[in-house]
Amino acid sequence: MPGRKARRKLIKKQQRKRRRQKHAKERDKLEAEAENQRLMQPEYQKWLQEQEEMQEFQRLADERERQLAEESWLQREATAQRQFRMDEAKKRQEQEEVERLQREQAKERAEREEQQRRQREEEARKAAKAAAELDAMMESMDEYLNNPRIEKPPSHLLRVMETHPEERPCEFFSRTNCCRYGHACTFNHRRPMLGRILLIRHFFNHSMLQKRMTHKEYDSAEEHLELTEQDLRHDYDEFFNDAVEELRKFGTIVNFRTVRNTLEHLRGHVFVEYTNERSALRAFTNLQGRYYASKRLNVEFSNLRTWRGAVCGT
Repeated sequence: MPGRKARRKLIKKQQRKRRRQKHAKERDKLEAEAENQRLMQPEYQKWLQEQEEMQEFQRLADERERQLAEESWLQREATAQRQFRMDEAKKRQEQEEVERLQREQAKERAEREEQQRRQREEEARKAAKAAAELDAMMESMDEYLNNPRIEKPPSHLLRVMETHPEERPCEFFSRTNCCRYGHACTFNHRRPMLGRILLIRHFFNHSMLQKRMTHKEYDSAEEHLELTEQDLRHDYDEFFNDAVEELRKFGTIVNFRTVRNTLEHLRGHVFVEYTNERSALRAFTNLQGRYYASKRLNVEFSNLRTWRGAVCGT
């Protein structure tokens, strides 16, 4: 029957368990007796003592190694913390330097903008002042020009304009009323507001006054194809008659001088001297905006000291 077989199986299992427990107790007892017998032996006791000493030595070595590892870790941590603080200090310093530079740049930019604003205001003020002075001067010139009762020009029209009053006069400009450096010259250029002499820059134009380098291909050109002094003289006579005929309409001409110079800043300049300032002023106002040979005339007053220095022909 099934219930009977199960009971028998359970009983056998319990019997096997009791036998194992009994054998285990006997084994433990035998081992304990053997251990007690070994403990009574001096060699075994010595061996046990050596084992304890070795274990203690190993424990101390492990403890020392652990301490050394911990000390090394603490040193690395301290070094890392020190490096971190140094890096943070460096970053703060760099950030402070960047902020300082930004503040300085902002300050310089603000100062530059303020300076530019003041400069613009100063230029606007000077421009307004110059425009007002020009209007007043033009009115004064117009009154002097159209009122025969005023024999002499007003003193304010006889002023001299200076580019750099604090510098010494430009010797070349003083001699020729021209300077190769123009407005960039660092010396003082003195220009009269009114005078008897007019300077018409680059009025006379001729190919013989041009500095040209002859190409080697044309070195053997026919001589009769080149311009001569006679050609220059003939063309200048035509120019002279044409120009004087027009300029005489404004007054009596005392001198008509042309600069025969191949330098670009002197080439073809014409000086016209009238008997009085009124005639020169009349010519000056009428020639403004006029064209000759498809070129707009550039007319201004001159204060030449001698003709010899002004019209050199080099």
